[in-house]
Amino acid sequence: MESIGKELQKEREARGISLKDISLQTKIGLRHLEAIENDRLDLLPGGFFTRQILKTYISFIGLNPEDWLPKYDRPELKPPDRDRGPVKKAGAAEKSAPTEEVKYYLPSSEKKAGSEPEPVRKELRLDRIVWITLSVIVLSLFILLIYLSIQNTRKNVEARKASQKIQAEVTIPAEEQLPAAETGTAPAEPPPQPILGLQLELNFNEDCWVQVYADGNLVVDGLKLEGFRIQVRAESELVINLGNAGGVSFRLNGQPGKPFGKRGAVVKNIRITRENLAEFLKSEKNQE
Repeated sequence: MESIGKELQKEREARGISLKDISLQTKIGLRHLEAIENDRLDLLPGGFFTRQILKTYISFIGLNPEDWLPKYDRPELKPPDRDRGPVKKAGAAEKSAPTEEVKYYLPSSEKKAGSEPEPVRKELRLDRIVWITLSVIVLSLFILLIYLSIQNTRKNVEARKASQKIQAEVTIPAEEQLPAAETGTAPAEPPPQPILGLQLELNFNEDCWVQVYADGNLVVDGLKLEGFRIQVRAESELVINLGNAGGVSFRLNGQPGKPFGKRGAVVKNIRITRENLAEFLKSEKNQE
């Protein structure tokens, strides 16, 4: 004949209930549940505690405690008179006092002897701390890479500005045939006055994107930095596109010109010819 504990174990397994489920729901420690199924009631707290633990376990697996508790040959598990009603004996009254206290003590007692959720909480906290630490490290490395990239870009821009400022002047002549007299070895004579054709000198007071077409040929294209200067010559026509019109000043055939536009303004298709040359020059009053 099987023991009571083994019979209860079979009933529990037949219902597909694990000891862990019972422990999590009732807060009864696994060691106490195993003691019940192994008929080791001596490992339970004893007295009223043993009765309450058995009742909770038996009820949880779907059985009636009143049918099973009498099977145990232990006085405290027999149906006591206090379950049927209050007893007027002094001894029984003294025993009933701890019963009222146990109702408040049992949950805390079982919490300590239960499934010990505290290590699980500590493990979860540890995982959270590790995750936060790794996130902070990755974020710090990302910020550092951005900072180093910005510093490297700034250094490259400054080096490029310095190298371009060294170039005092760049002259880009339009395609033209030089007179035979200029190809000789004699010293170059001063250019005749007035200047034939169009001669444009651009001075960049700020960084500016620029395109210049001389007689239909693209001779200047790209970003020019502050302090840069170029000269362009054409026979009959100059077409200019600027990305920062106010950042450029110019001289046309040796005379100062009017501003092409405001600072930061994009101006395109500025067409200068021999016929409209005067429109782009400053008047004598403005020069004064």
